[in-house]
Amino acid sequence: MTQFLAADELKDACKFCATFARGKVQEQFSRGMIPNANDDTATVTFIEIEGKTYAVTANHVIEGFRAQAAAEGLDPEGYFLPKGSGRYLHPPFVQPPAAIPYARPDIALRPIDPQAVANLDKMIFKVEDITPTFPVAYAVAAGFPTTAKSGASSAPGSQLSMAGFSAVAEGVSSADGDQVQFYSEVASSRLAGDVSGMSGGPVFWSDGTNFGLLGFVKEAMADQSAASGLSSVHFICQRADYQTLADWANYTDRSFPQKRDALNARLAARNRTIS
Repeated sequence: MTQFLAADELKDACKFCATFARGKVQEQFSRGMIPNANDDTATVTFIEIEGKTYAVTANHVIEGFRAQAAAEGLDPEGYFLPKGSGRYLHPPFVQPPAAIPYARPDIALRPIDPQAVANLDKMIFKVEDITPTFPVAYAVAAGFPTTAKSGASSAPGSQLSMAGFSAVAEGVSSADGDQVQFYSEVASSRLAGDVSGMSGGPVFWSDGTNFGLLGFVKEAMADQSAASGLSSVHFICQRADYQTLADWANYTDRSFPQKRDALNARLAARNRTIS
């Protein structure tokens, strides 16, 4: 089996992403918006392309959070990054349009201040125009599984332990489509449960010399039924080459102000109804 040659910069791939949660402002004073250990969470990745910085996650995560907020009468609602002192992100995240012949990508992004990322003690991955050799035999995926969270009570408030997870995985599908599947076997002791919640995390390729961003985790699944002490982990990667990411970023820059203003109008209308 060919060995995955990881660049040093990818040895801790979780440094480029963070836990992503609903921004429950109603819990601001009781929990500081820190999610409960059993709350649904996902992963957000920080990238720089063409001199601008973005937070990226999976669009189905945004839709899922939106549905939960709507069921509680709280839509529109923001998002919270519970790392360190935390960071509240106002909506919207923007889903890019479809690129024929593919379906609309399971991606959502918004601009983010680079200093906000630094304040979270995270790093921004600078996307370069480097293309891997296809098909990509191996990749490394990173993220923060929902079940890897654990709560703790400590003065002066609530705390949350969030374990990151990364794994080298072998490609099991062709490079012809906009999605690629990867498979990995890891020690079961590395997993606290399943790996849902990694959606939105980065997927990197590397040949030991060059490396780059292949895309983002669309779905992650784990099978811990094996008696060998190993767990099977499957990742589906939403591919994004340099030009695709640049197009998504440009579309976001154009669309973000209008979508933000529309959400602010909805929020104002909701507040008037409540008052």
